[in-house]
Amino acid sequence: MNIFSQSSKFVLAVLLMIGVFLTDKADAISLRFKSKIFSSGPDIYACNAGVASAFLQNSICYFGGKKENGFCTPSSCANAKENCNTDCVCIDKGGQGETYINKITLKAKLYDTEVALPSEKKKASGPAFQSVYSSVDSWNRKIYDLSTQFMTEAYTGSYFVDICYRGTEIPDGEGYFVVSTEAAAIPFLVTDLTGYNSLDNNRTGLDFNEANMLGKIYTDRAELSVERFVVCGDTQASSDFVLNGTTGVPTGGTAGNKFFSTASEMQLRSSALSKAHGSVIDPKFCKFRYIFRETNWKSATPFRRSTKGEGAEVCTYTKISDPTE
Repeated sequence: MNIFSQSSKFVLAVLLMIGVFLTDKADAISLRFKSKIFSSGPDIYACNAGVASAFLQNSICYFGGKKENGFCTPSSCANAKENCNTDCVCIDKGGQGETYINKITLKAKLYDTEVALPSEKKKASGPAFQSVYSSVDSWNRKIYDLSTQFMTEAYTGSYFVDICYRGTEIPDGEGYFVVSTEAAAIPFLVTDLTGYNSLDNNRTGLDFNEANMLGKIYTDRAELSVERFVVCGDTQASSDFVLNGTTGVPTGGTAGNKFFSTASEMQLRSSALSKAHGSVIDPKFCKFRYIFRETNWKSATPFRRSTKGEGAEVCTYTKISDPTE
């Protein structure tokens, strides 16, 4: 009797264990689920540049070519008997031919590649800006070296730099972005011929010590100025500038743009000039244009361009940011 009871108990225990096991399997549940991640971020890069030369409004003559030495009246040798001013140097209003000697040179790659394009050069042709690239082509150019060479008798040169922004390709973004720009100019003297090839981040052959400039600082003599324009839209076509036909300066944005802003012309020095342009929702394309001008030529008594190699390293800082930053 005791043996049977023990066997029964063993069988019962085994059955209970099987029951528990079967019950666990009956309660099991699982799911296989698939999801996707989409990734597309922004990019910003220099994409175009152009150059122009103003026409000098007034001829002016100085003894020794220096305003501080007093004015003089030029006369040809045919009139020497009546009047022959010694060392009378003139900045002549002249014709339009000399405006062609101002030029801009750059190096660029095809956008999103390492394909380097042949270096480009564009000469000025009067006061209307001559662009290196067309508006359409500029979106696919990424400039990595840029320099401007002004060689007119007076400070009449100007040039522009375009910064292109590409937002995320993911549609229907809801991001809210603040648009801002900064510009500054750090004057220098060219100490040897290698300095004229100091592009990009290379400062070889340049001296940035203002104490060595003997009070003749380029940014002051040229009265260098900056003006800034911004346009944003959903497409490249709607994110470009409408230009004044005479000057080539933006007057607005192309049809369909979401946002357009301009900042008034300001004198440029070493300290950065900042401008908050406003805000835009989900910008897909934006173009920023910085225009730098030598404005001393507008003076009734303009300076003659110094024969000593001089210039400025011009810095731009372009930002599209979340306002919570």
